[in-house]
Amino acid sequence: MVAAYLVIYLGVAFTSLLIVLSGRRRWAARGDGCHDLRLPPGPWQLPVIGSLHHLVLAGQLPHRAMRDLARRHGPAVLLRLGEVPTVVVSSREGAREVLKTHDKAFATRPVSATMRVLTSGGRDIVFAPYGDYWRQLRKIAVVELFTARRVRSFRAIREEEVAAALRGVAEAARPVEMRALLAARVADSTVRAVIGDRCRERDALLRELDRSMQLAAGFNPADLWPSWRLAARLSGAKECHDTVHGILDGIIKEHLERMDGGEDLLDVLLRIQKEGALQFPLDMDAIKSVIMVSISLLALCISACLRGVVSWSCDVLGFFWTNYLFQSV
Repeated sequence: MVAAYLVIYLGVAFTSLLIVLSGRRRWAARGDGCHDLRLPPGPWQLPVIGSLHHLVLAGQLPHRAMRDLARRHGPAVLLRLGEVPTVVVSSREGAREVLKTHDKAFATRPVSATMRVLTSGGRDIVFAPYGDYWRQLRKIAVVELFTARRVRSFRAIREEEVAAALRGVAEAARPVEMRALLAARVADSTVRAVIGDRCRERDALLRELDRSMQLAAGFNPADLWPSWRLAARLSGAKECHDTVHGILDGIIKEHLERMDGGEDLLDVLLRIQKEGALQFPLDMDAIKSVIMVSISLLALCISACLRGVVSWSCDVLGFFWTNYLFQSV
């Protein structure tokens, strides 16, 4: 029995060793563009996981582990998170060099494997590489999408959503969870402003967009080992991308068939595409990526602001209730 277990153990160990060695050979043959660069020092690394053990096994929060690494290796430290080389700058002078002196060199946001799938290769304004295409998207956003006139045109939507929220509170006649109520109304008003009232799959779209944000923000092995195709397939990013784009295809088709009434943000993008006066043509993948990110970021930012306002309002009301009403009684 012991001999059988020993044979199984040696077989598994030998197979694992072959996988690691073949992965290192492919990694060395492909290269990561770092061999010819003057890179800062960093802690010792392990095969496959790189420097992850310095962050995971430190027994403290990641930013504190990076602080300790900076004290040992200097203000600029090279970490390899799985397969991804990452330079951590911890000093004020280094931050000034990165964010101010050489800001254009670092203007492009790094696109992880998950975000590359979700944004169709960085076709949206957030993850597009810094350059002429990004400037074109930024101009569209500033001149057409998010102007003061455009925001005022959505006033009726905001008023309708607030009125609906108040009616719901009055009809319930019981304690209401304000954060959930406001989050739902913010999501609904955001979708109406971006793609209009004609979206029959609004709930499915919001559910998949929330899932995409969780994929982007959470731990995903494909982001640490982008060359491992199995990790990319198991991440769920491709499935989420295809679902969102399938819903948006139906919404765009409805907009193209009925171009009437007021313009929402999708109508604006379709009009710009039809005019064709751009240096870089605005294809459907770019439009869907812009719409996807617009809904996610607008809903996220407004919800974050509302959470702060609601918490502050509840604190003020609680203070007033405790210190004034009870004292008067």
